[in-house]
Amino acid sequence: MRNIHESKSAIQAQKEESVQFRNTVKGMTNMSTRQLRNFAYECVDHYATYNRLDDFYSLDVSDLPDFVQHKFAAMLMAEDESHAAEATGPDNKHWDSKMLPALMRYLKNSTDKDEAIEFNNVWRDCVTDYMKSNMQELIDNSIADFNSDHGFTKTSSQSYGVHAHGPI
Repeated sequence: MRNIHESKSAIQAQKEESVQFRNTVKGMTNMSTRQLRNFAYECVDHYATYNRLDDFYSLDVSDLPDFVQHKFAAMLMAEDESHAAEATGPDNKHWDSKMLPALMRYLKNSTDKDEAIEFNNVWRDCVTDYMKSNMQELIDNSIADFNSDHGFTKTSSQSYGVHAHGPI
């Protein structure tokens, strides 16, 4: 009996969390925003490269491996249902040229495994591309945090980057 009560309490807590999620500003809770920031920071930590001309580390979201970009896009979509709907619909610049044609080809021949793979690839890549500006914004913020964590301020580096040689 206790397990049933605990299970009902857990379900109720999930429902309340879901309602809280939908009622927050821009669809983001502090916890989920923190998870996105942490993921962006990990991307910076693992993939940022040193730029000799600018004398700091930088990262363009396009330089992330595809699987990391896809995960990043999925995390962003989970945070904001309206933005996810935009990414998967006519608001996406690839809708007419790639997404809708891939969907129609797949629906016409849904038993063809190659068509299913092509549909998944097109949609995954197009949705990820739609989310890139949001990803880049989080990456840029994380680059600034990364720089700050290493002792630099905006005044110590013209480009606000992380110097390879460390603080002077």
